[in-house]
Amino acid sequence: KKKHGWSEGLYALGLRDIGIEIDPSACATRTAARHTTIRADVADYPTAPLRGNVSALIASPPCQTFSAAGLRAGNDDIDLCHQGLDALARGHDTRTALRAACTDPRSLLVVEPLRYALELRPDWIALEEVPAVAPLFAHIAGILRRLGYSAWTGVLNAADYGVPQTRRRAFLLASRTRTATPP
Repeated sequence: KKKHGWSEGLYALGLRDIGIEIDPSACATRTAARHTTIRADVADYPTAPLRGNVSALIASPPCQTFSAAGLRAGNDDIDLCHQGLDALARGHDTRTALRAACTDPRSLLVVEPLRYALELRPDWIALEEVPAVAPLFAHIAGILRRLGYSAWTGVLNAADYGVPQTRRRAFLLASRTRTATPP
């Protein structure tokens, strides 16, 4: 089941997003909700068509490999994800080789937001994932700070923000124009 909360929030603010989604059911849901969607694998989609047209980057990489409710194969792959982040920061794309080495190839999707950020240089970035990804978000924040972004990372609980559900999530907020602080 895919979430589209980011898109609904943007829509409520009068903003437009373009989602990249591979799952046909999620694409149908997004289309029914009037959210512009590109059906593609986010890891294979080129950033060139988006250059100059993106002011923000919002991402919630798939959490199944890192979730406590899943097999947690992402825990085995976390070092490979850190390697992928470092390589992208140095201008080297090692994602294909690293994906092949992962216990679960979906684990490496957590590095995709950095690829998009490096290539598109949006004004602001918001990422959300299960708490196990917090160390990777901290790594991304360090890279973004070196590029001139203000960045904040932390774990928030939806119940603290009026949602009738205990849902802890790691977040990364970054901005080139403002100081990034927790909500």
